[in-house]
Amino acid sequence: MDPHSSPLAGLYRPDTSDAPFFLAQGQVFNPPPNLSLTELYAELAKDPAKLNHLEGDLSLIAAQKERLILIRDFCGATPLYVAKTADGYAYGFDLGALFTVMGQTPPIDELTFYDFLATHYRHIFRDPTRTFHEGVQQVPAGHYAVIDKNGLTIKPWLDLSFDPTASQIDVSSASDRYLSVLEENVNCRLEALNGQKLAFTISSGLDSSTVASFAARKLGPLDTYFVAYRDQAASPYDETEGVTTIVTEKGWNLNRLDLTAPDLLTETASLLGKTLSPIITVTWLAHYVLARAAKEKGYDRLFSGLGGDESLAGEFEHFFLFFADLKKENNLERLDKETAAWVKLHDHPVFKKSPLVRDDWFARNLDFKTGEIRVDQVRYGQNQGFYNPEWIQEMEAKAPKVPMPRPYPFFLSNRLFQEMSYETSPPTLWSEALSSKAAGIKGVFPMASPRLFRLAYSLSGSYKYDNGLTKALIRRGSAGLLPEKTRWNPVKTGFNAPLDLWLKDPKLGSNVLELLTQGPLSQKGWLKKDAALDLVTSHQKGQANHMMALWPLIVTALFLNLR
Repeated sequence: MDPHSSPLAGLYRPDTSDAPFFLAQGQVFNPPPNLSLTELYAELAKDPAKLNHLEGDLSLIAAQKERLILIRDFCGATPLYVAKTADGYAYGFDLGALFTVMGQTPPIDELTFYDFLATHYRHIFRDPTRTFHEGVQQVPAGHYAVIDKNGLTIKPWLDLSFDPTASQIDVSSASDRYLSVLEENVNCRLEALNGQKLAFTISSGLDSSTVASFAARKLGPLDTYFVAYRDQAASPYDETEGVTTIVTEKGWNLNRLDLTAPDLLTETASLLGKTLSPIITVTWLAHYVLARAAKEKGYDRLFSGLGGDESLAGEFEHFFLFFADLKKENNLERLDKETAAWVKLHDHPVFKKSPLVRDDWFARNLDFKTGEIRVDQVRYGQNQGFYNPEWIQEMEAKAPKVPMPRPYPFFLSNRLFQEMSYETSPPTLWSEALSSKAAGIKGVFPMASPRLFRLAYSLSGSYKYDNGLTKALIRRGSAGLLPEKTRWNPVKTGFNAPLDLWLKDPKLGSNVLELLTQGPLSQKGWLKKDAALDLVTSHQKGQANHMMALWPLIVTALFLNLR
């Protein structure tokens, strides 16, 4: 069975005994030898945990006698949905096809929109089965669902259990092992996708550069894509210099897409009309523009480095958890040394770095006696002041607790696991999958791998940092693979877009204000009176950067207008 030709949705009645079938989207990139696809699917339906030893983005639906099994891929690259209806259970890989089977477009899920608008996008999948549509569940990444006469149950197949032997190897060997597995991941994907036209997203950072460099060993010069922001005012977001460094040294073909002044509302509305669901940040509008350009040139797949931050600790906040592990281990000499390097390399006029800042973060977010990591209340409540207290109180009474599991002996690994399971990977891959599909292309993520995550989470932070530099597992072992300027670049730009600058345009600001104060959103009663005016006005005057508050409002207003 061709895994790309399956129906996108269907209806299952547990009281009937239809003929067995398999429906699949995505694929396994390193399938066991001598197994047909049908045989492989049968093995996975019998034991989804076998996916722990495979590389892929396969989501699978298997009908067996008196039950239906839905298995979601590891990282969330291939969405899989289910909804109970009067006639049974609608299931599928595509929201539009699912709604057709259901016979309706379901109402919005207000609680999910509450987290999107009034808390932080990290929490929209605090219940990982949520979607933005009432009654429509997603099978969470790394999980499977069983539907039978007893109803619907969801269980994890993913096993990232702690490996106590991992920390017995030295730091150099750990880097070699990580990079060896990553290269295997790249190579098996290249082999499985042989015959398709492949492009590579590239940035000035380590993750996408490492993936592309391994691929170039097999393919030769690559076709690479990135989004540039040439306006000088947008320079903090523009990665042209770093991208040019690696692309020039490697001799790759560079496709630079300039997104200096997009038609923001029109482009976003068009994208939402295809995704049928919100996308979490403006980053994914930029990704859609990039993916669409690649598709127009005939590319089938876009390789990227997504997953690296959640396994290698690439975000600035992760420093605090690394420092906490050093403190817990009583490794005070290295704590002082790494803190000093952090201040020297990463201090910022607004986001200050100092031992006092570090210790204040500890006091707010950690319990050294129990190992608890608390929800960052500053971030959680940063937008709530713009919303009616009655709505906040009502939603908070219904909201599930933010999951903060800690299965590892390290603060840092526990935090990364929380982000991978609930906070950053799920909404990021949700938006990536929807925006890529809207462009007619599919992403490939060699770093989003059970083997790599299992290794990385079993290592203490001492393996992942070195003198104020993140992702030391890659930096130590990539001599000769990456340009030295890329390898030792301390700056993390991330795949961001200058929405804060775009929103200062008077015409766009006026259009945004009109969008927010008229139509379905204004009738919801969620926002405080004049909150939209205050947000737009103070942002345009430069009194505050409300980009992160305005984007979800813009998306929600446009989404409601389309319904």
